Amino acid sequence: MINLKGLVLAGGESKRMGTDKGLKSKDGEYWVNIVANKLANITLPVKVSINITQLESYQNLFQKDDLILDQITIPGPLRGILSAHLKYPEQNWLVLACDMIDMDKQTIQNMINAYETHEDFDFYVYQNDKFYEPFCGIYTAQGLAKLQASYLNNNLDNYSMQHVFETYKTYVINLKQESTAFNNYNK
Repeated sequence: MINLKGLVLAGGESKRMGTDKGLKSKDGEYWVNIVANKLANITLPVKVSINITQLESYQNLFQKDDLILDQITIPGPLRGILSAHLKYPEQNWLVLACDMIDMDKQTIQNMINAYETHEDFDFYVYQNDKFYEPFCGIYTAQGLAKLQASYLNNNLDNYSMQHVFETYKTYVINLKQESTAFNNYNK
């Protein structure tokens, strides 16, 4: 598992939920901690992507060095992912969103296995019958450098994760059946 860290995306605006998703709880544990523990339990060092308004709350949950503040203003999850890349430009990231509380160890491990056995891809993601599943996904430093260059050159005009995976070299693992690992609580 060379050069791979876990990144939990918690910096979204949570407009649909009306409250910080990472601070919602299940069985007395915050969602952001549940997801961070899933990555830590497979021995990945974990960082958490947040926005500036969350800093005070999240410093009570994580070491300050484990928090990555948004550094760019693009919309959506690419804000947190590219902010992590700006801070650690040589790092590859296994990314989970803070609401992926049903993600299981086998699904994560399958993604890591694909990353370790299929080299030279920019991104590694699952795909259901209709869409790419951006989380649980691996975002390589080389792929993120390409995205960053497009952003800096004002060539990145579509911030959709689906567009990113269509545009760059993406390794796809097809989901053969509906998986509860990808349950969506973002409602």
